[in-house]
Amino acid sequence: MIKDISAVLIWSDNYQKLANWYQEKLGLKILEEINHPDDTGVGFMVGKMYLWIGQHSQVKGKNKDEHRHMINFVVDSVSQSCKELEKKGVMFLAKPFKAPTFDKYFATFYDLDQNLVQLIGGK
Repeated sequence: MIKDISAVLIWSDNYQKLANWYQEKLGLKILEEINHPDDTGVGFMVGKMYLWIGQHSQVKGKNKDEHRHMINFVVDSVSQSCKELEKKGVMFLAKPFKAPTFDKYFATFYDLDQNLVQLIGGK
């Protein structure tokens, strides 16, 4: 029945500001921008995954339940990526740490809307 994940969607009441943050801090490249009354936002390709940051009428303010979901971005070196992001003002909730059950490292931070974002990769 289910074949793949089509996209990850992040809704915001200020989608443009949040999309700009992802572009500026994480270096994501915009694939498309749509400005339609019923479908407004910015799309990015991250590897094979489509990431949509869009406007949603039911979303107001920052995420109040930030532990509900998390996006993992694959990087070569979590430690190096963490240092680069800290230079750009990204505040980390968890500095690089080794996964307890397999040979990967993680670091966790919040985006502009208080959504949890995580890096995964080598040390």
